[in-house]
Amino acid sequence: MSDQGSLLALIWGRDPDQEVAFGPQGSHGLGELRLGAQALAERMVSLPARRWALCFEDSLLFAQALLACALTGREAVLPGHQRPAALAELGAAFDAVLTDSETLGEGSDHPWLRLPLDEMPESIEPWPAPGALTLTLFTSGSTGEPKAIPKAWHQLEAELRVLVTRWGETLAGARLLASVSHQHIYGLLFRILLPLVLGLPFSRTLTRYPEQLAAQGGKWALIASPALLSRLDPGLKAPGCCLLVSSGGPLALDHARRAAQLFGVLPLEVFGSSETGGIAWRQSQTADTPWQPMPGIRVSVADEDRLLLRSPFLPDDEPLLCGDRIRLTGQGFALLGRGDRLVKLEEKRVSLDEVEGRLRALPWVTEAAVLPLTLGRRQQLGAVLVLSRQGRAQWQALGPGRFLIALREQLRPWLEPVALPRRVRCLDALPLNSQGKRPWSELKALFDEAPLPLPGTGAEPIPSRQGKRPGSELKTLFDEAPVAATAPTDRTQPEREERHETGAPMSPSALPTLLEQTPTLDGLVLRLRLDPELPWFHGHFPGAPLLPGVTQVHWAMHYGRLLPGVDGAFGGMSQLKFQRPLRPGQECELHLSWLADKGQLLFGYKVAGEHVSSGRVALCP
Repeated sequence: MSDQGSLLALIWGRDPDQEVAFGPQGSHGLGELRLGAQALAERMVSLPARRWALCFEDSLLFAQALLACALTGREAVLPGHQRPAALAELGAAFDAVLTDSETLGEGSDHPWLRLPLDEMPESIEPWPAPGALTLTLFTSGSTGEPKAIPKAWHQLEAELRVLVTRWGETLAGARLLASVSHQHIYGLLFRILLPLVLGLPFSRTLTRYPEQLAAQGGKWALIASPALLSRLDPGLKAPGCCLLVSSGGPLALDHARRAAQLFGVLPLEVFGSSETGGIAWRQSQTADTPWQPMPGIRVSVADEDRLLLRSPFLPDDEPLLCGDRIRLTGQGFALLGRGDRLVKLEEKRVSLDEVEGRLRALPWVTEAAVLPLTLGRRQQLGAVLVLSRQGRAQWQALGPGRFLIALREQLRPWLEPVALPRRVRCLDALPLNSQGKRPWSELKALFDEAPLPLPGTGAEPIPSRQGKRPGSELKTLFDEAPVAATAPTDRTQPEREERHETGAPMSPSALPTLLEQTPTLDGLVLRLRLDPELPWFHGHFPGAPLLPGVTQVHWAMHYGRLLPGVDGAFGGMSQLKFQRPLRPGQECELHLSWLADKGQLLFGYKVAGEHVSSGRVALCP
């Protein structure tokens, strides 16, 4: 790669026949991308809008829009997702919308263009190569409020040159896959800009399930999140991986080791943020493997162990005081947690990271998220927990109140009284947002209402001794009518007759309201309204109704038959993951795709763009 000139000009000047993207519709060359960007640029210059919000699922169309902004000198604004309500909140940050959604623009107060364009000009006068790109990203930060992060092209280009120098040779000849969105800085750099600079083809669609990797041939690389790498099937066979990148959150050591066993390469973890760009990297051999600063990055320790950063990826040469706490080592540095996760309670400093660590060390707890809560004029700590099998047994034996007392007693040898959690909520799994971070506003909302029954009690399945859902136990739930698990005792005879065998068409009264049905490149997305009168909410649970997991699987099978080739009887389930509850009155999205070669229906539920549940259903002829 030449060190002279803009990398945008390098991308623009490549051989037009060079493959730039691939997907279900085949391979696409740079000439096609360039032609689409020029046609879009001609449309954009005829409109007064200067700031364009880019909202895309298709990475090829996203790259086309990005280049069109560079050609015309327009600012590209990247909202973190395509949720209409959230986009409306950012309305003052942009003048118009570019999207591949059929419906997003229709509800917007802004002018909009949908790609691909309906009409392409017969001839296009070639545009000169772009030299720069003005960009604004949005990140939720630690408060949950969208925060604008302007990025000048020299910042992105400086980081791209470092990435090319450090890992370009490893990636030579590979095809790029990704499980992370291009709407955020990590996906933008690694999934779109880096392969464009290196002349490598990238996938137009997301890799949503680890099983999709098994279909890859030749040399490939994956730009992943810790969430995907935590769901790897030990039996997965996917040869050909040359680089596995993980960012957006901490990657557990056992997940890193499992990925190395399956793919033959230890994951490359990248530490950074939207504001800073990449700061450091590591490949974890042990739990205390130090972080290595990126080339050109200088790291030092300021007051209260705060990271003081000097980086060519920042907007200027001024040092930046970061929220992360670090300890320098001989080989790099260790992360100690977030500085902004130090709170004052009754005039005493409490580290939320330390409280979480102490909770995770208890035999009752496998995962913990601790946050400050304000009740009246007092602040206290709340803890959202994922319990071990032993912890679940104690919860059932003691009840919530006595369980909390016993939990606090176990923490007293290490924590001051003010640092002991006073309120607890339990989930089957701690949620992550699309950036792989904790959605703190959602966790806080759990404390605004009465505690829900512990996942794993009542009608919900409990994990096996290995911490996984016992597939044989789950399968037996389908040997009887699902209504029986949650129906109240006064259900009428006609309603009892609606019971059906798994895989049979469901009664309309047992289905949600279908609001929208959208085909995608690899399946189908349905928007559903969970009507409060649905029978599944009755008795599950009294006072705090939830949609049972069994029902979610039934609905996935029912609507999955809308996909071509999906047929057959229920044959089993695997990779089930329930992260958040579905409640009456909510709207959700059901994402479906069909792996015909394996006879597996993949499903995932989302609410407001955040993952709720997912899994695979095997169908037998």
